[in-house]
Amino acid sequence: MANITESPVWESGIYQIEATDPVQGGPDGIDNRPHKQLANRTLYLKQQLDALQSEVSTARGGYANLDARLDALETQTLQGESTFNSTAGRTITHNLGHTNYIVNIVPLADTKGDLGDVWVSKAANAFTVYNTGGFTGAFRYQLIT
Repeated sequence: MANITESPVWESGIYQIEATDPVQGGPDGIDNRPHKQLANRTLYLKQQLDALQSEVSTARGGYANLDARLDALETQTLQGESTFNSTAGRTITHNLGHTNYIVNIVPLADTKGDLGDVWVSKAANAFTVYNTGGFTGAFRYQLIT
């Protein structure tokens, strides 16, 4: 007794054995055609599932599930809104306790070309945002550790 040889192919349909079909076994026999088509689909789906499981496992990053991973990422970011204070700077406090973080700054309004250069001075528990232009509108910040 031999097993059906599978190929990872999505079969567009499954053959229905008709009453008039002659009984014919073997690898290409008409009686084995629907079984082979279903086996092909099964192997195809199995490979797709394995690829998804691998991708999810990588995305989990060693955490028990994706929710735990996302929770960990959320605790590693701090975000909020403030306003530019030109060259005087705007200081925003936090409790990270180190300077190994990235600060993203995005103006929340059209600066009309009056923002100038923007730079950030980081400290262990605060950072200060400066701009060389006269823009004093709002900005959104995000700290990523």
